[in-house]
Amino acid sequence: MLWSPHAVSLLGKVYLGVSLALFFIGVIWASNTLQSNSAWVGIVLAVPRLDLIEPLPRVRYEVNLAVLLGGWVIAVGLLAVLAMRAPFRIRGAALVQRRIRELEREVLELRTLPLRQQEEDEILAAEAHIEAGTKKVMTEKLQRELARERSATRGESRSSRDEPRLSLDREPPSRSRPGGSGP
Repeated sequence: MLWSPHAVSLLGKVYLGVSLALFFIGVIWASNTLQSNSAWVGIVLAVPRLDLIEPLPRVRYEVNLAVLLGGWVIAVGLLAVLAMRAPFRIRGAALVQRRIRELEREVLELRTLPLRQQEEDEILAAEAHIEAGTKKVMTEKLQRELARERSATRGESRSSRDEPRLSLDREPPSRSRPGGSGP
């Protein structure tokens, strides 16, 4: 937790230090208590069984007291570890939620970008006293390029068609002159 990717505040470090100190003191106390109570004791448990006369008979077991206390120490130790981690997990979850909200705001901003762009274009056009058209700059550029290509291809085809033609100063040979029989 001290070496986490997120910076830990001074209060978090103090909390963690005190919690770990209490945890280690508890482990030392539990080990001393378990060593001093190593006797065997008898416990009585009501164990259920399938019998209509006596459904819960009492059964006596001999158990080492250190083992019995050890189970309780392990349970309390796990709860202590979870309690120590809780504030850091809560803070991590809060950081993740904050980041998610930031990303959602950014996505919402990017989704409305085309709508806002059109509004901004209309406002700028109104300020410049230009008629706000629906044409886009890239569309006009593409249309100009297509028109240039068409005119270039028409010019090439016209020049190839004009070569076999006769000039306009001469008359075509298939036509006859008025008042005469031929050339």
